[in-house]
Formats: sequence, structure tokens, C-alpha cells
Amino acid sequence: MRWSRYRSPLSVFALTAAGAVLFMLPWRSPRPAEAAGQDGAPKPGKAASQAASSGSDDAGVRKAVADYVAALNKGDLDGVMAFWAPDAEYVTEEGNATRGKQGIADLFKEVLPQIKGHKVTGQVRSVRTLRTDVALEDGSLEFTLTDGTRDVNPYTAVWVKADGRWLISSARDLPGGAPDAPSLAYPHLQPLEWLVGEWVDDSPKADVHMTCKWGPNKAFLVMNYEVRREGQEPLAVVQRIGWDPHNGLVRSWVFDSQGGFGEGHWSRDGRRWAVECSGVLPDGGTGGSTNVWEYADGKTFVWRATDREVDDQPVADVEIKFVRKSQK
Repeated sequence: MRWSRYRSPLSVFALTAAGAVLFMLPWRSPRPAEAAGQDGAPKPGKAASQAASSGSDDAGVRKAVADYVAALNKGDLDGVMAFWAPDAEYVTEEGNATRGKQGIADLFKEVLPQIKGHKVTGQVRSVRTLRTDVALEDGSLEFTLTDGTRDVNPYTAVWVKADGRWLISSARDLPGGAPDAPSLAYPHLQPLEWLVGEWVDDSPKADVHMTCKWGPNKAFLVMNYEVRREGQEPLAVVQRIGWDPHNGLVRSWVFDSQGGFGEGHWSRDGRRWAVECSGVLPDGGTGGSTNVWEYADGKTFVWRATDREVDDQPVADVEIKFVRKSQK
């Protein structure tokens, strides 16, 4: 029989785990009206201020931006519209303009339900005071969707001060951040960024430790994990996730410490990412499975392997819950 130590449950697990590397096709969140003129609370060291005069109210504009984003996160239509001037104008990235507070409010009535449950954060890149009551802000909003996907919306906004309050007079969406992408592959892999970090399994059936990091220029995601079971040598597995521009899809390649290897092709279904994977065991056997990575939240995901087979013989399904390792 060829069922040797190289055909151990660990090897079979590694083979079917191989293709389970995340795959997310490029997907953008809706480009909502609120992307105009909004921004998240400033991040220390990153929100550079450029005041044109010593009388600028840089802090006041930043406070208004932070409160505005807080209203977005609450889904508070009245709270959001309280920051728009009566004669405000909003212009989309495509150049479509909406003028007047009521017209913008009508847009938000549609947009706010769409982003319910999303986490909105942002960055004020600069604030330049044109007059004591007029300021120009450049910034970006980041929307983290319920499946972990993130979408960054850069914008520019003109703020005016009326009755002691800063209001949005004009806001315009800007093209996405593709020019700043470190590689051509990154925009396609960026939706997988929630995986970056250190993870451990929360299952009594397995002992798996996993780390995921970006490779140089964020052209690949590199995943390393170690699988342990009582009475057996640990199995080390390396997976590399990249973008295949020729075929227009994300692919993954895997290699384990016993000589097995495999690859996977990915597709998306909501917050679940499925991969049809195939591979070769160290003793020459072949196998495959359908693997699913299901995002739960920023701290948890579930990995499943179904329809598993080795040399055309069925193998039991596997499910493992992973939790993000806390930082000490």
C-alpha cells in the first residue's frame, strides 16, 4: 500500500488547505454621496496641516470632519445633513453634480441604508485656510464592508464658517488611489488585506498557527502556517497568493514541508471566498477539494474544506475557526 506516513491526515489536510488561500476579485463599494467632503478622524502623524495664515482654524475643520464621519457611522441622516450648507454642491468622480441641500439629502436617503454596518474612517491630508471663514480640505474616506473589503474614496472639500460652525460648501470625489498602488497586482489583492496578521485556530480537532504578510511591493500575499497533531511531526505550509493578469483572476500556490504542492483558483460569493483546488501529495497521489474562507469580522474567520478526495476516494470534510492573535 502507498498509504505511508506521507499519506498521513496531516498531509491530506495540507493538500486541501493549500488552495484555501483567500481570493477576492476586484470589487468596489458604492461611490456614495457621502464620499464627497467627508473624512475620518485625523491619524496622529499623518494629517499634515498647511495653514495659509496664523489665524487659521485648522483644528475646527478637523473637528467638524471627525464629527461628520461619526454621523455617517451612526447612519444619522439629520446629523449628516447638519454639516452641509444650504447652497452646497456635491460632484461625483464622473462629474455628475447635485446642487442644494435637499438634493444632497435625497442622495443620502439612498446611500445611508447601503452602508449600514460598514465602518467609515478617514484621513485629513491637508487643510488650507483661504480666508478666516473659508478652508480647503483634501482627504480620503475608507469604507470597511461587512465582509472585510475596504474601499478608499479620496475627495476635496471646501468648508465655510457660518454662525461659528464649519459647513461643507462644495465637495468632489476624486479618482481612486490606483496611481499610488505599489504594484499592478495590489488593487486586485487589496480586498484580502484583512487577512494580514497572526491567527490561531479555535478548534479542538487541530492546532494551526498562521501568519499572513505582504511580499515586496504588495505584489503577493505570503501565508505561512504550521499544522500540529499529537504524535506527528509538525507540517509547515507556505502559500503565495497573486494576481494572474493573463487570465484575469487571483491564484494561489502552496508547498508543504513533506514535498506536497498544489494550486487554487478563486471566486467570491458575498463574504465567502471559494477556491477549487488541486494538488499532488509527496508519494505521488493526487487530490482536490472545494475550500471556503468565510469572513466573520476583523477578529474571526472560518475555513472549510468540502468535496475532498484523494486518488478519487472521498475524504471527510474539515471546518476550522480562526481567531486573530491578540497583540500584547
